[in-house]
Amino acid sequence: MNLATFFATIKLYRKTFGAACAAVVIAGLSWILLNPTPYVSTTQLMVSIEGTTTATAYENDEVVAGRVNSYVALLTSDVVSQRVVDELDLPETAQELAEQVSATIVPPRTAIIDVAVTDESAARAQLLADTFAREFIEYADALETPTGSDSQKVHSTVITAATEPREQNIERIGLFAIVVLAGIVIGAIAVWVRARTDRVVRTESRAAQLAGVPMIGSVPEVRNADGRDFERYRRLRTHLRSTIDHLHRSERSGLVWMIASVAGESDTLVLAANLGRALELRDGRVTVIDAAEETVADLEPTASRGTDGVGPSRLPNTNGQRVPITPTKWSMEAGDLPTAFGELTNRLRKEYTHVVVAAPPVLASCTASVMSDFADGVLLAISLGVTVRRDLVEATERLRDTGAPLLGTVHVDPDTETAARRPAEPVDSPVG
Repeated sequence: MNLATFFATIKLYRKTFGAACAAVVIAGLSWILLNPTPYVSTTQLMVSIEGTTTATAYENDEVVAGRVNSYVALLTSDVVSQRVVDELDLPETAQELAEQVSATIVPPRTAIIDVAVTDESAARAQLLADTFAREFIEYADALETPTGSDSQKVHSTVITAATEPREQNIERIGLFAIVVLAGIVIGAIAVWVRARTDRVVRTESRAAQLAGVPMIGSVPEVRNADGRDFERYRRLRTHLRSTIDHLHRSERSGLVWMIASVAGESDTLVLAANLGRALELRDGRVTVIDAAEETVADLEPTASRGTDGVGPSRLPNTNGQRVPITPTKWSMEAGDLPTAFGELTNRLRKEYTHVVVAAPPVLASCTASVMSDFADGVLLAISLGVTVRRDLVEATERLRDTGAPLLGTVHVDPDTETAARRPAEPVDSPVG
């Protein structure tokens, strides 16, 4: 997944991303705000060698360097912490108190050690810093023995008393940044999981991946499309025209295009009528066959009427003639369908440049699969955000099993009024 796809996916599932990110940020900020602001007090110790001055400076530096490294570890040990607990009669254990102390060597390679003590109380932080310094010096002096032939002895001295406690605002800001970053990461993970488990198809890339064919157009489901709506059908026509040279057909015969939905998400007759008008304006005589109904009465065209059933709807062609959109009804047994439909398409190929067939849903019956055998190209209509992933995969498999020339999918933007009049579809079970 590249960066552009990543941001596009987050935009698509922005509610999921926002909810997951907000949950993590709110939980993290609540934890930070509910915990008291810690205070820190620091003190500095210097390690040196006291005694005779006859030893060389080089030898002194080597001894001090070794002690400094050891003292840093000793300052945060349970041994010194236990002395502080005993001295101040604290309720904490030595291990718990040791976690509040940090010791670092002041760079670069000096004999000075910074000791920082953190506590929820400002006064207590300063008291602990002073006590740690005092108890450590007493303990270290007790451990040290004279070194060298001239009885030099390593000694620690407080050079900076415990400072006034300050709030750890920088640390809290860092925690805020970590919480926000964690929220973004968790949100991105939630989006990835949502995208992988989403039961419906929501993007063109996902539709192409599931169907195994590209999405070749996006059209609105509006009756008698015009203006910008009709321009989208013109673009679909242009794509279909680009495939004509690759079709093995006689120059004297017309082309048969079939439009079928996956599971009835779209009114394929509306799509076929608009595509027929777009083809008519460029290529001459076009007819549209309504085969979307399961019950059929006759193979011959009935009285001409519009796709909305109200009045005639005719397609102007280039020579000024009018060609009606003729919804066709059928009444044959399933076994007679291949022969009947084949005879009809063969006859219409001789009379029209293009024949656009509005087929029934692929998953509703085997009718669409049977009809696809007589088509030069099949368009599978889907609705992003509506078409179920499992249904799209099954529909394309059915078409391929019959050798259908599936050119690609077409995204259909449903018309609000048309969708409102359409019967409600049953809810599918989630994809396993």
